[in-house]
Amino acid sequence: MLNFNGQLMNSAYCMLKLSTLNIVAMERHERIARAIALSGKKKGQIATECGVANSAVTQWVSGESKSLRPENLYALAAATGFNAEWLGIGKGPETPLADQQPLPSEEDYALIPQYTAKGASGDGYLNDHVEVKGGLAFKRDWLQRMALREENLRAMYNNGDSNWPTLSDGEVLLVDVSKREPTNGNMYAMYDPDSAVIIKRLIRDVTGGWLIRSDNQDKSRYPDQPVSDDGMSGVEIIGRVVWRGGGI
Repeated sequence: MLNFNGQLMNSAYCMLKLSTLNIVAMERHERIARAIALSGKKKGQIATECGVANSAVTQWVSGESKSLRPENLYALAAATGFNAEWLGIGKGPETPLADQQPLPSEEDYALIPQYTAKGASGDGYLNDHVEVKGGLAFKRDWLQRMALREENLRAMYNNGDSNWPTLSDGEVLLVDVSKREPTNGNMYAMYDPDSAVIIKRLIRDVTGGWLIRSDNQDKSRYPDQPVSDDGMSGVEIIGRVVWRGGGI
């Protein structure tokens, strides 16, 4: 969120910190009272679910009961949906899933291997050693709309600024290794004559042949490289760049 009012944001931050500190500093009976109140259940219902008398729950909330059996604590946690450790000693998140993010479902998401390889937007980048660093999750319905197959996709990094502002240095790229035939106007990962990886756009020259072009408009630094049709047949294309945080 943009900070249009620093004073307001600072005040809100202080209030948030104060609220957090108050929750942490609560006594056990106050935490129990909070959990029961936020559960939306009446004390009688809590008592039934915990297998105790109504008076026992009243004593938990008032603080009259100085001890709480472990079985009652876990029953109370199950009845309210709160974390037993937080209820008992004030540690950990209030609720069991409060500090966890839901994992992507394999049914909905495809995990694309992410390589340490870099492609240069500038002089070629020689990757002496390449390994899989993990994976990026993409929604399967997005891949379907983009006519992409997960088994053909690889994630790698952009290096340099010859394609700025289209690509930024260090940006993650998605490359379709099944698309290795040159097509006009698209961006590709390729090997240069020294076997270094470059990221360039291929432009069909009206006079014949191709132009290997950088998107950066400073052509004194990043001039077009003309290649004949015969020469293009000797250029090894790794795949077409299809994503860089958005479609290309």
